[in-house]
Parts: sequence; C-alpha cells; structure tokens
Amino acid sequence: MTALGAPAPAAQAGASSAGHLVVTGTSKRFGAAVVLEDLSLSVAKGEFVSLLGPSGCGKTTLLRCIAGLLRPDAGRITVAGQDITALPAHRRNVGVVFQNYALFPHLTVAENIGFGLRAQGVSRAEAAPRVAEALALVRMGEHADKPVTSLSGGQQQRVAVARALVVRPSLLLLDEPFSALDRKLRETMQVELKHLLREVGITAIFVTHDQEEALVVSDRIAVMNSGRIEQLADPATLYGRPVSLYVLDFVGQSTRLAGRIVAVEDGVVTVETSLGPVRAPGRFAPGSRVAVAVRPEAVTLGEGVAGANRVSARVSEISFLGSRTQLHLDLPAEGEDRGVVELPRLPEGVQPGSRVTLAFREADTMVFPA
Repeated sequence: MTALGAPAPAAQAGASSAGHLVVTGTSKRFGAAVVLEDLSLSVAKGEFVSLLGPSGCGKTTLLRCIAGLLRPDAGRITVAGQDITALPAHRRNVGVVFQNYALFPHLTVAENIGFGLRAQGVSRAEAAPRVAEALALVRMGEHADKPVTSLSGGQQQRVAVARALVVRPSLLLLDEPFSALDRKLRETMQVELKHLLREVGITAIFVTHDQEEALVVSDRIAVMNSGRIEQLADPATLYGRPVSLYVLDFVGQSTRLAGRIVAVEDGVVTVETSLGPVRAPGRFAPGSRVAVAVRPEAVTLGEGVAGANRVSARVSEISFLGSRTQLHLDLPAEGEDRGVVELPRLPEGVQPGSRVTLAFREADTMVFPA
C-alpha cells in the first residue's frame, strides 16, 4: 500500500475482524416514507463494494448516513472498529467524491487537492509533498497550477478523487462520480478508478444505478430494493445466480418465460411455458406459478447439446452490437414474457421474421417464484 492510501493512525485503532465498515440494523425515514429499513452491511478492509439500484431505492441515503451527512433513525455504523454513528462528518475520516465533484472554481488543481489538508491544519511544508504524491497518483502533475475550470470532465473527476485520497481517509465514498461523463470516457475512468483504488488499498463504497458500471468496478455488489439489500455477492454470482426476479431483471438481460410447474423429479422441474416445456434445477410444488429465465449468451440456435432445452420462436428484431449480435424474439404480448439471444455472429439466413430453434442447457436455466 502506498503512503497516500494509508489511513490516519486514529482510524486504525480497534479494527473489527467482522469488517472494516459495518452497518447494523440501520433505518431512515423522511416523514412517512421509509428509505432504509433495518439494513445491515459488512465491508472488508480494501474491498470495493457498489450499491446498485434504481432511483429511490435508498443507496444515496445509505451513503450519506455513512458519510455523516444524514443521521440514521436507528442502527449503528462502525469504521475500523470505531462507532461513528453520532460523529459529525468532519470527524469521521471518510473521503467523499460527489456526483458533481464539488471542486472550487477559483482554486488551482493543486489548491483544490490540498484544501482538505489545510482544513486539518496540516502545515504547508507537510502538505506540499502529499499533494504532489496525489497529483502523480492520478497522473495530473502537469496540470497542478491550472484552474480546474480549464479541465475536461475526466480530469476534474481525477482531481476530485485525489482530493478525497490526500487526507488519507479510512473509507472512500463515491456517489455516481461518472454520471456526467460521456460513455467512452466513463468506461475508461471505471477501469482507471478500479486500478487506482486497488493500488492504494483503500476500502471504497460506490453508488451507481448503472449495472454495467457496477459489474466492471466492484469486488462485490449490493443490489438494493426499497431500502433493503436484495442480494450482496461478487459480480459473477450476482449475474449467474440471482436470488430473485428483481435482481435478475436489474442486472443484465435474459429470456424470461412465465409458466406453471407440471412435473418434479430429482431436483429438476418441468415448466410449461408459452413456447413449450422447459426443464430447470429447482424445488417447487406441482402447479406452482413460476418464471424461468436464461441469460442471452447461454442460448444457441439449433439443436444444441444432448438433453438441452429446445423451444421455437420467431425473430422480431436484430441488433448489431459490434462484437456480438442480439436477436429479439416475438413472444405473446400479454404477460411479462420476453426473449433475447446474444450471438458472436449472425447465422446466415437469419433475419426478422425467421423462425429459429433455441437451445440452452438445463443447468443454465433459472426458475423463480412468479
């Protein structure tokens, strides 16, 4: 770990083996609206965890409670073993990168980065090398004396991160820091941020509503729903084995078919759907209403492997996405059925209106209560 990433000594005392950041039974209301409800979360030291969910799910409220910008109505928050629930924001040793960066337009890049050090009473002699180190870390050394208003969006984002890291926080919080950037720059900055935080070894909480962004940057992702964590897992588990239809729909695309259990045998269920019978691992009572789903890249055209599920559908639209092609399927309009297949290349002769056979393994098929 670099010196810049090392937390201040006070923040190291009493570290908890349960997690570097521990949120326990935290609730928050605004009037009659429950924004956080008995939420608990544990984040290991050096871990990068994203809070993912739609607007209004409580992710930013949770971030603000951790930062000390809001006081929870119930629960406890500890960082490195220290209870910070009632501490004011300026005494928490928590760095925050805001959505709009909150840079000071009348200050230079170096002055913006050093602002927090001056607020801590760090001498000019001690602050100068720490600011230089932060500038080098985000590759902005040549811009030190420029006004921040002359920088691009990506450069301003780097300054905001450097300003948060230079005070050596015990925890870094990032509130949708890429939302103002164009797609190409956003993708570049995601990779750069992940590399930077891994280099300094800092614990970070990242708020986003962008599923792809969360999958790229995170060690683990907490999918939030109505003030609760619906699932907390690493990206591969979250995508491959979602615990609910909510997580399935929010993280990635899928072919999803409503149906009814018509047979159960040795931990495998048969579901009658609008496209025919589909088998999947699961334990449901016969007659149960369920939904079966399969990720688009797990579907092939043709007969597939022996024992695979096979259904037939008509192609409604074809989307060329560069390295892959998506086929959208024409399914019954009623209900929530939808179909999407993702292929490395489009087979010859397949076009809108073509009827195709879809094959996918039972092991790749998921089933959820309807």
